[in-house]
Amino acid sequence: MPRENLSVLAFNRGIISSYGLARVDLKRASMSAEEQTNWMPRVLGSMSLRPGWAYIGATKSNAVARTIPFVFATDDTAHLEITSGALRVRVDDALVTRPTVTTTITNGTFLTDVTGWTDADESTAASSWETGGYLKLVGTGTAAAIRTQQVTVSGGNIGVEHALRIVIARGPVVLRVGSTAGDDDYIGETTLGTGTHSLAFTPTGDFHVQLKGTRVAATLVDSITVEAAGTLELPTPWPEDCLTELRFTQSADVIYICCDGYQQRKIERRAARSWSVVAYEPEVGPFRALNLTPITITPSDTVGDITLTASANLFKSTHVGALFRLQSSGQEETASLSGADQYTDPVRVTGVGGQRAFSVILVGTFSATLTLQYSVGAIGSWVDYGTYTTETAVSINDGLDNQVIYYRIGIKGGGYTSGTVDATLAFSSGSIVGVARVTGYTSPTVVNASVLDNFGAATATADWWEGAWSERRGWPSAVAFHEGRLWWFGKNRIFGSVSDDYENFNDQTEGDAGPIIRTIGEGPVDNINWAMPLQRLILGTPSAELVAKSSALDEPMTPTNFNLKPASTQGSARVDAIRVDKRGIFTQRSGSAIFETAYNTDSYEYETEELTLLVPDLHDAGIRHLAVQRQPDTRIHVVRNDGTVAVLVYDRAENVLCWVELETDGYVEDVSVLPGALEDDVYYVVRRTINGSTVRYVEKWAQESECVGGSLNKQADAFIVSSGTTITGLGHLEGETVVAWGDGRDLGEYTVSGGAITLSAATTTCVVGLPYEARFKGMKLATQVETGSPLNLRKRIEQIGLICKDTHYQGLEFGPDFDTMDPLPAVEDGAETEADTVWPSYDHDLNSFPGGWSTDSRLCLRARAPRPATVLACTIVVNTTG
Repeated sequence: MPRENLSVLAFNRGIISSYGLARVDLKRASMSAEEQTNWMPRVLGSMSLRPGWAYIGATKSNAVARTIPFVFATDDTAHLEITSGALRVRVDDALVTRPTVTTTITNGTFLTDVTGWTDADESTAASSWETGGYLKLVGTGTAAAIRTQQVTVSGGNIGVEHALRIVIARGPVVLRVGSTAGDDDYIGETTLGTGTHSLAFTPTGDFHVQLKGTRVAATLVDSITVEAAGTLELPTPWPEDCLTELRFTQSADVIYICCDGYQQRKIERRAARSWSVVAYEPEVGPFRALNLTPITITPSDTVGDITLTASANLFKSTHVGALFRLQSSGQEETASLSGADQYTDPVRVTGVGGQRAFSVILVGTFSATLTLQYSVGAIGSWVDYGTYTTETAVSINDGLDNQVIYYRIGIKGGGYTSGTVDATLAFSSGSIVGVARVTGYTSPTVVNASVLDNFGAATATADWWEGAWSERRGWPSAVAFHEGRLWWFGKNRIFGSVSDDYENFNDQTEGDAGPIIRTIGEGPVDNINWAMPLQRLILGTPSAELVAKSSALDEPMTPTNFNLKPASTQGSARVDAIRVDKRGIFTQRSGSAIFETAYNTDSYEYETEELTLLVPDLHDAGIRHLAVQRQPDTRIHVVRNDGTVAVLVYDRAENVLCWVELETDGYVEDVSVLPGALEDDVYYVVRRTINGSTVRYVEKWAQESECVGGSLNKQADAFIVSSGTTITGLGHLEGETVVAWGDGRDLGEYTVSGGAITLSAATTTCVVGLPYEARFKGMKLATQVETGSPLNLRKRIEQIGLICKDTHYQGLEFGPDFDTMDPLPAVEDGAETEADTVWPSYDHDLNSFPGGWSTDSRLCLRARAPRPATVLACTIVVNTTG
């Protein structure tokens, strides 16, 4: 009977499908496994009982959650939790909370008036109460509407953190908070967009709040209050069933986030404990194509809050929030000037002879010198043309035939004494393009709007553009940063911002920095499921993966040098893709296969390769989320629809593509990763049934360096770290059987009662959590013997030798199956091993292997938490008949 010594030198080949178990001809398969669960291999070849998961806290109301990493720098991070309609923030694994203070802001909700707020309006600007319970701020474009309040802080609240909760119904509003009137030493002057803000500071006495608006169109403050004690929560628009479809990207302190069917949002951080959720509202585009119908739109005024009237049915209630851009016939620029260095916007004068005449109109009671200025060919180099000190209505013709001259009028520095002058420049030729946002719906022909960029005239025009985004036209479904632009993707449309200006989509911007707005020109009208910024910008649609590029030389993309080419026709599922260096990982449209796309230096194009080729049935349950961990190895965490997890240990340079599976007493629903110093922080959202109730916990992987034995060994799930004889703080595991490791020993199993367990002796450090086990079941001994293939021959593993590291003396079992297993010997080298020994290095003689003869003899290894185990290699002696 042939006997063979077979060595398993690495455990980083991972699972192979049951369809491939008989492939003894594959060299790779000899070290693969039919099952490798809760073992975590390393690229170097070892495998260890996976780290445990620390209990961080429950999700809000134990609801389904999506977690998002916030990474300002590798050492400046936060962990965002989004549930249906709410955002919470964890910093250093603790929820941001607000302490108890008794400080209040007088009339901060503006229910019936603005009593309690001091009027500090500048010149002709006005602040007032608005029906519906708002503080309305109407500026002049130069003068600001301002309300202030001194807030009393009593002795017990001095030196205690406060947070202002500010709800802006229509932004932008400028906020200052300081220790004295007008100062901003507590909260530096900041512009608040439409949304909800929670901004923290610590007063050393009374503080002063200032709210300011400069726009002619009204800005509205819904409320400003001192946050109540408790966890910081900010409202979001996304319901539970949309959370898996959130797409996001980050720039500095801002996360841009979108979901098909919902207006984009920005999550803003102003300080570690100051956060906002605001609407993403660009004011200069993007726009749809120029109107080609006979319908005209007439603005009721050129500035401020106006109505837009269409000549035929045009508007729908879902247009609220939409932009409209109108091009006037003729130009008119008006401004209320009430201080030095204030000017109208310019008019552009062209033509010959009498065509060049334009009007200057000055009205008001004022003491000031107004200066008319001109700039030749382009705006910027202003030269004085003439001055005026009284009310004026005059026509001017500069006689500069066939030249383009820009004119503006205003008050230069030192030219203002008092009063307000309404200055107007009017030119009958040319046009001015203005923009307004719809704020209310009246009828199919009339809507209310706020002017964002002044119109040229209050006359009907057929030259208008509707905004590309609204409830009427839809919202983007994916977002990415690439080559200095913020890119949004919706349906088959692509929107790249002006270079380095992330809220500017003005298609009238000239030059290479202008926005890039395109439509996918071929194939079905697919929703864009994800966008990935690699060396080139990669887009995933249900029918194909597309590459956006400039040319073969890969110059920066510009409005005139932008191309879309197919990278593959696999098609993508509605699962966000991830980036691993210069490669992209995505879920194929079946929802159960994972592909990689990478640049091929031979073809100079992106090509795709399947990463699940050897495990085609591994993700049959469907894939829910992907996340990548980079340290200590590159690992791709795949959360599946059935609550299970697969992990791909991935290293292209070492040809490692190792799939393993993870299990816990529950269902994993979400994964996210934050960078760490030596090891990244991996977070799962786990749904468990505890004491008959469904709960959802945020749980964090322990560091592998904390899972090698010693006084603190973190190998249990939903664990806490404590000390003493009675371990409390276990209410989240009420009624569950838990394991405990304390002071270097496995302390056994306990049942949690009243949120606590009682140990047999006091401990200095103790880890308590749910148990789990790791199982490895190898291939069909897939190695040729001298007489040929061992398949279909009866065989038996007679002996086994193990090489281990950081392994509990009873932390590893071996056998032909999981019902027939032996532990490591309790006697080594003739001496009985001391209880709870953790071998830093284990390399001993061969041991007998349990079990009998079988045509399907296997190597099975098992470890159980909380006992550490790391297997480096093993040798088996196989006896084969024939």
